[in-house]
Amino acid sequence: MTGKPLLPNRIYRMDAIEGLKRIEDDSVDLIVTDPPYNIASADRTTMKNGKPLSTLKAWGHWDCFHPFDYDVFLMQVISECYRILKPGGALYMFTAREQNGYFVRQAVARGFTYRNQLAMVKKNPLPSFAKSNYRSAFELCMYLTKGKPELKTFNFVSQAECKNVFHYANSHRSTQHPTEKPLEFTKLLVQVSSNAGDLVVDPFMGSGTTAVAAQELGRRYLGFELERDYLAMARKRLKGGTRKTASRRVA
Repeated sequence: MTGKPLLPNRIYRMDAIEGLKRIEDDSVDLIVTDPPYNIASADRTTMKNGKPLSTLKAWGHWDCFHPFDYDVFLMQVISECYRILKPGGALYMFTAREQNGYFVRQAVARGFTYRNQLAMVKKNPLPSFAKSNYRSAFELCMYLTKGKPELKTFNFVSQAECKNVFHYANSHRSTQHPTEKPLEFTKLLVQVSSNAGDLVVDPFMGSGTTAVAAQELGRRYLGFELERDYLAMARKRLKGGTRKTASRRVA
């Protein structure tokens, strides 16, 4: 750990690696995060304000890495996540589909135990504008633990909810963040893999979905985000949260 201790229930304007390095070993109960996918391209299309737009223009510089730099960056993130998790603690991390298996193997090589792959299936995926490939209708989230989850927490909510496929409508968003993940899915992860009062970390906080999920379920949160616009979105969401917690602020 380097630098001054970080306080819970805050989102710091800080690089993910820098922030993770300031967290003590074996101190975090759960990590839920959605790092950049490194897929922004002039050749990929998404929708913004109801109009088709290249992912490069829609998402911008934060999703553009040299492939080698991206691999090194995410492997650093995975290593730091392993260090700060308590034994049995869980890491849920989204990645692009074509890279998911690679990063699962890298995580296992760094000590993690592979548990499952969770698929988020979009009920209303974007249309295929070029009509030259299948429509993109799901995203993958790896579920890993530091050792066996029996050492920590796995709250099996129900047979219906604890499936590794989650269906959602991607039109239901709380902010203008281009890759916001569903709050209900994030809340399920937090509910299953943590308990009240636990510390939930997200090194790529974005518009604050993980923090909102933790707040509403009575957990403490800690996160990092560099983009000022996304920090403002997170701040607004947390101020309007349904559950009041102490020291909710963006630093």
